[in-house]
Amino acid sequence: MKKTLKIIVLSILTVAVTVIIYGLYCSNTLEIKNYSLISDKINSQVKFAFISDLHCKEYGDKNSDLVAKIKEQNPDFIAVGGDMVNKYSADDHVMRELLPQLAEIAPTYCILGNHELALKDEIDFKNDIDSTGAKLLDNEMITLNINGEKILLGGMSDFPYYEFNAPDYDTPERYFWGEFKESSKDCYSILLHHQPEYLESIMQDSNVDLVMCGHTHGGAIQIPFIGGVFAPNQGFFPKYDKGEFDLHDTKMIVSSGLGDAYPILRINNCPEISVVKIN
Repeated sequence: MKKTLKIIVLSILTVAVTVIIYGLYCSNTLEIKNYSLISDKINSQVKFAFISDLHCKEYGDKNSDLVAKIKEQNPDFIAVGGDMVNKYSADDHVMRELLPQLAEIAPTYCILGNHELALKDEIDFKNDIDSTGAKLLDNEMITLNINGEKILLGGMSDFPYYEFNAPDYDTPERYFWGEFKESSKDCYSILLHHQPEYLESIMQDSNVDLVMCGHTHGGAIQIPFIGGVFAPNQGFFPKYDKGEFDLHDTKMIVSSGLGDAYPILRINNCPEISVVKIN
């Protein structure tokens, strides 16, 4: 009996240690996730890198490892999908050290996530981002000319969706969304928005070609054939955990992100640099 108990305890400890080691590996190993999209609006290839949810994490000194991996992809531009900071601290030096390095690689465009909005009264994100050479798109859009292609890139603020959906609310997001949908008729359009879970309800007949999101951390733990275990706002076994999704006629790509906002190890879910090629 004592021998059996000893074997059981040792087996449990072995499994626990193995899971922890594997979780540490998954949580700290950068992965390149490639996506290939086809559009009749594009005649030559456009390639960009997308990162999200860094949460002040560093890969190498001043994120040198992260920067090197992005540089290897040779993107036409770089998009940053919010939550570069942690809402628990008004210290954004990691973001301010990273963005100038990205802007040296390629034009870099950022949006704000829920963690930035939680700190909007303590940090001037507009100044801190634009002063690095990157550009903040907060309910703004810009037309890019890449390899002869016209790309409309927009950034919509991360906002309370009950305000957006209520007909009597007068919000900046409503005006931006109306303008962006209309402008999307004329060229290939990419919308940057932090949270994916509420977009399905507004995407029908939007003319938007692609949406890039983060926020979910890939569901934290990925179970084979099932998917992510938990995502903020979506709860357990989220519909939109990570990867490519169809929202009516719009493609949506959700990144698993880079950082750790919660005290849980990633399992089968490495930090991700999304590289999107559009032909």
